[in-house]
Amino acid sequence: MNIDNIKKIELEITSDCNAACPGCTRTRFPELLKIQSFSLEDIKRLFPTKNEISKKQFKFCGVLGDPVVHPEMLDMVKYLTANDGYCQISTNGSYQNVAWWKELGEISSNTKLVDVVFAVDGHKETNHIYRVNTVFDVIERNMTAYALGGKGFASATWMYIVFDHNEHELEDARKTASRLGFKFARRTGIRNTINDWIAKLPKKDLVTKKLIKEEFVITTSSDNAHSKVEQVKELQQFINTYSNSTDIVPIIGKSTGNMVNDEPTRKRILDSIVCKLVHEGEIFIASDLTMWPCCFLWQLAHTHRDEFLKLTKDFKPGWNSLINNSIDDILAHEWFSSLLEESWDPSHKMHIEKCIRTCGNNKAYQNEIKFINDNT
Repeated sequence: MNIDNIKKIELEITSDCNAACPGCTRTRFPELLKIQSFSLEDIKRLFPTKNEISKKQFKFCGVLGDPVVHPEMLDMVKYLTANDGYCQISTNGSYQNVAWWKELGEISSNTKLVDVVFAVDGHKETNHIYRVNTVFDVIERNMTAYALGGKGFASATWMYIVFDHNEHELEDARKTASRLGFKFARRTGIRNTINDWIAKLPKKDLVTKKLIKEEFVITTSSDNAHSKVEQVKELQQFINTYSNSTDIVPIIGKSTGNMVNDEPTRKRILDSIVCKLVHEGEIFIASDLTMWPCCFLWQLAHTHRDEFLKLTKDFKPGWNSLINNSIDDILAHEWFSSLLEESWDPSHKMHIEKCIRTCGNNKAYQNEIKFINDNT
């Protein structure tokens, strides 16, 4: 596999973000967070010619940050679109000014190569409850500026995670998206279905007048739950059989004392893995310029760094770093070229159960997205 085989590149251009969403890795593991970014010059170095860019999808998203916070993001989009690269930008929409958003809208309208996914989980009353530290009036201003800049032809989607506390504003959000000319979609995740999040919302104490943090429990009822919970439970049961794990947590390189004796089930589940790299031609570039097959394994390496280093101890230092290696160099590395796929088998010495959990049963674990039009 080389860069010619890659169809999609997810770019975590920064680990910085202005929000504090309770389900986010940066919020849940603040002690591990280090603000890092890579530059426009890094983009040009990694993708120096139109040949490496044209017809590919560049997804500005990541695990730890919001790409719009990066001061060079607009220039990165200009460079990639000038070379026929398609850019999708996922953001909470509450950063940058009106002029910035208008210009991005113009680029989207003129090139037809930019789509913005506004991750806005509520309307005026509720968005700030999950998207902690964001201000809806600023988001609405920025979305309006983007739409105006594109003169009705800027491509965008309002992506709305439905929780119990914001369900009543779903229709208000859909109407606003329609007025702006945006697509509208509701999103459901397994993590939101199986977890209640604790949002720490800033509030002024009426007595002391000091700013305090008030806790709000974020829940997801069965009506808004992920539809494939049972398929994910089957994967967890499969994992438990060989790892003795009882929690939905990542366990890296765990001893496989109890191998699965039901060979047909074992084969069916391993064959059902749909890998972003192997099957879909995707790579992930993290904010520290390390390269991964997907966001899931970067998130795992970030939160369980010591365990991951033990697993890859025989690899030379910097083996997946794009500071001193090219994309093709890393794709040719044995972990990318063969060991990753081999390690899906629980008996493999480099097995990572997260591959089964997140991508088994035809990606049952991954987010469900339903687009809603004006007539629904």
